[in-house]
Amino acid sequence: MSHNPRRFIRPVRLIVSVEGDTVASIDRLMKHGRQHGHRNRAEFVRRAIERELARCQSDDFHTP
Repeated sequence: MSHNPRRFIRPVRLIVSVEGDTVASIDRLMKHGRQHGHRNRAEFVRRAIERELARCQSDDFHTP
């Protein structure tokens, strides 16, 4: 998985719907500028998806 969205070889646009509260929470995190100072919701979501994929593919993850 790429860690630089500007270097995608074959990018695919993904449209997702989330609750307004979730977007507000993301905006608050980005506004504080700590770990999520990139101020880009799409990048935040891309990184979250990659983290979840890595977690699901680890040996510790068990499906029901």
